Amino acid sequence: MKPFGLLVFMVFMADAFLAQANKPCFAFLLKGDVSVSCGGRVSQVTHRGDLDQFAVSTERSVLGYITSMVTKQKGASAVGIDTTTLIDIKSGMTRHLVGDNFLISTCGGLFWGYDATRSRSGSRDLITGEEVVMPAYSWFRCSSDRKVVVGAADGSGSYLFEGVPPQTKIASPGSFSHGTFSVSPNGSQVAYFTDRSPLCVVSPPRTAQCANVHVALPNAASVDDSGQLLFTVSTPQQCFYKTASNFSAQRFAGATDADSDACLAIGYWKPDLKSSEIVEPIGRNPEWITPETARLLRDWAMRTAIVRKTN
Repeated sequence: MKPFGLLVFMVFMADAFLAQANKPCFAFLLKGDVSVSCGGRVSQVTHRGDLDQFAVSTERSVLGYITSMVTKQKGASAVGIDTTTLIDIKSGMTRHLVGDNFLISTCGGLFWGYDATRSRSGSRDLITGEEVVMPAYSWFRCSSDRKVVVGAADGSGSYLFEGVPPQTKIASPGSFSHGTFSVSPNGSQVAYFTDRSPLCVVSPPRTAQCANVHVALPNAASVDDSGQLLFTVSTPQQCFYKTASNFSAQRFAGATDADSDACLAIGYWKPDLKSSEIVEPIGRNPEWITPETARLLRDWAMRTAIVRKTN
């Protein structure tokens, strides 16, 4: 290749690499494990196959996930224990907490979705142990620096507000669920929906924009600072389910027709799109992460793979 041609090729490759590196990255559950999609490449991060739910704190570089285990079986009844595992993906340090909750990445940390009464948001940052209380709200989410707070009082007739004290009305009763609204890291975007209402995003005090899509699960949609949304949707394809989070289009050994149901996929939408898109054909519980966090997760996965091989 001539020098000029080589230079052009190198510039093209550098631009392509930069474009790939700047693409949005996200983590999601795939076959009961956390996977990362970034730069058009999907990498498996955990290797368990039994994760029920997860969340990532980009601000503190911590991966959290929940697993469950049956401890006692009596007839048709089962007694189990749910464990939340927190992993510092820089140092590899791991902690385990007993909990029967779902994880939320908000307010710069990781929280259980609700408290022991199941009538309010979880207020303890599981990473630091700090209590984050918003007296004006029973249910709340906030920006990474906790300067922007969005929440609702208890009861189905409450509105979704922004501000402390509540100032800007975000959504009316019936258009959002107390457990599934979310706030982007810098607090500029709010996403909300219900099992019967469409997925909407709003940058207060502007008018909300809504997609012609219904989220398949009672998990929060993930919204970034530009208003891009990730969510779980049902598809016409049939999948076989080992658990609610471990499923595939391929029939597993011993599977029957009773184990089949509609496949879940990762959907994507932003306000200037006429319709939503499928960005991963199989998966659930997507969450936006930064390219740096994606790299840390992949590096941690490689280190743990080496440890598994040497043990």
